[in-house]
Amino acid sequence: MTPLLTEKMRVHPAWISWLKLVELYAVFAQHEFSQADIEEMDDLQLEYMELFDQVPEFVGLKRPKHHFLTHVAHDAWRFGPARGYWCFGFEAFNKVIKRGAKRSNFKCEPLSIMLYYADWTARNLAAKRQRVA
Repeated sequence: MTPLLTEKMRVHPAWISWLKLVELYAVFAQHEFSQADIEEMDDLQLEYMELFDQVPEFVGLKRPKHHFLTHVAHDAWRFGPARGYWCFGFEAFNKVIKRGAKRSNFKCEPLSIMLYYADWTARNLAAKRQRVA
């Protein structure tokens, strides 16, 4: 099935960049990987980044998620297929970090987050120890 795009849209750098990202995802979403798949993922992410940079509308829009994408091949090599892990645990941890930042009234945030996380961890470990005992 052909997407409902004009020829002008099909040759636009944003569409070409999107297609490369889809190609990368298709390899990353496989149930198992070979060495060649890992190498292909690394090549595809480099190609995607180059294509993303060629889109005039995307100038200044690179975000941390683009950096994390550079690790996709290495992560697949270390941890296996993505179906074996997910981001919700990491996303949930952001809630803890945000609480520490709010506690600081957004002054000296790194120190406040660190102290909050230390307290939070101690409370959780103490609670776990009580449940086991």
